[in-house]
Amino acid sequence: MAIPLYLTTIEQDIFDTFRYLPHAVAVGVGFVTVAAAWKNQQTQKKRKRLEQYHAIHGAQLLLWFLVAVYFAMMLSITLLSREPGSRTGVDLKLFETWGSQRLPDRYFVENILLFLPFGALLPAAVPFLRKWWCCVYAAFATSMMLETVQLLTERGFCQLDDVVTNTLGAAMGYLVFALVCRWWRNRENGKKIL
Repeated sequence: MAIPLYLTTIEQDIFDTFRYLPHAVAVGVGFVTVAAAWKNQQTQKKRKRLEQYHAIHGAQLLLWFLVAVYFAMMLSITLLSREPGSRTGVDLKLFETWGSQRLPDRYFVENILLFLPFGALLPAAVPFLRKWWCCVYAAFATSMMLETVQLLTERGFCQLDDVVTNTLGAAMGYLVFALVCRWWRNRENGKKIL
């Protein structure tokens, strides 16, 4: 007799737990709803990132290709086209190369032109260089590095004018980048209005 009473008590306890079932179902539905919404949001974010990646992937590859070509050209022009030990000297006088002879004037202008692509291409390819001062500082640092390597390997004259003109060239290139960006934004805004 004690066993059936025991089973009856267990049965009663089991049935008593069913009164919590509606609350448990509501919590379960809420949890699944929140989890599904979160998972859906993560999937949509990932999809948007992938769509943006695919939308700019070709242009981004082209920009990186152009940057790589530019740096290869710059290294060839400033370092690799010269024999080690072929040029020695340090010139720290500002504008020493300007106006004294026709050939130095040409070098002065060519150093400006050498860094124009730096200011125009790199901000388009590297987002943190889209601030003008970051781009100009990066050009200054790159020019300083090139001049230091030229000094150490004796593959070029280490000149203050080169650093100034290279930095000026990058600033002018950045101006071109900024103008193209402004033109592009105005063009896009014009399309939205019409």
